[in-house]
Amino acid sequence: MNIPRKEVEDFTDADLRDIYAQVEDVDVVSIDAFQDEFLDRLEQNVHTTGVGFPWPQTHDKVRFRMGEVSLVAGVNGHKKSTVLSQLLLWATQEVKVGLASFEMDIADTAKLMAKQAAAVDVPARQLGERFVQYIQDRFYWYRVLGGVTPIQCLGAVVAMARRGCKIIALDNLQFTGVTEDAERERLFFNQLIGLASAMQIHICVVHHVRKPHTGGDEYVPTRFDVRGSSSLVDQVHLLMIVWHNKRRARIKTKIEYGMTLDKREQEVIENEPDLKLIVAKQRKAPFEGTIQLYESKGQAFHFGKHGKPIRMDWI
Repeated sequence: MNIPRKEVEDFTDADLRDIYAQVEDVDVVSIDAFQDEFLDRLEQNVHTTGVGFPWPQTHDKVRFRMGEVSLVAGVNGHKKSTVLSQLLLWATQEVKVGLASFEMDIADTAKLMAKQAAAVDVPARQLGERFVQYIQDRFYWYRVLGGVTPIQCLGAVVAMARRGCKIIALDNLQFTGVTEDAERERLFFNQLIGLASAMQIHICVVHHVRKPHTGGDEYVPTRFDVRGSSSLVDQVHLLMIVWHNKRRARIKTKIEYGMTLDKREQEVIENEPDLKLIVAKQRKAPFEGTIQLYESKGQAFHFGKHGKPIRMDWI
């Protein structure tokens, strides 16, 4: 289920041009060339097109749509990769999924998914064996840690797409060798958008936001805080910002140790979520806003303070 590095390194700019040619050769058309797509689009409900997220309350608000590129951004240490892991795991019920995680060992990514699938902190070996049976041929990993060149990253995307993956995640942009040059970064995203369109896949990229001038971890980032040039946010179809409530996490630790809370701490526990998933931009659907999530065991998230942990059907 791993993508061999040799296969990715053999990928060239010529391959990229061939893939783009699927679109470029028919770039000047009259409506008869896409009339069926146009008529289908009239009947298409943008609220239910694409792959939904784990929480039913969000199914008509935000989705991973084919032919699009999304960005998951946030402060370092605010659970971007953890939330993305749950989204990708959930998507395997509908489509094949690929992940290139450049800073987390693939066995650790699989362990996190197994924990999230059952909402347990310590999954038994028997659960792990069932997870292996479930995930086989549903999920593919690009087994490389550390930095890669842009062409290697694009090659990994193509290799996973050719295995049938419809949602492919890159975690994270810092390891692709483009973030120190705004123009290089812009061109890289142009290529990702071209691949997503030509191969009709969804590409999700994890990225950081700038360090806040004030407020520290309590500052909730906006679209204007995403690192890089403004063209990056302009290019993507979907922008989601992840913010973990560090203050609430500290108060929950006090509760675990049996410590008494003051009035303000009690208010935080009663009124604030563990995590905010902020849909800051969505090109093909009207919803923009905050999805409030609460953490359960296994580093999984559920919707609403009184919601129940989400477990997958095969558990």
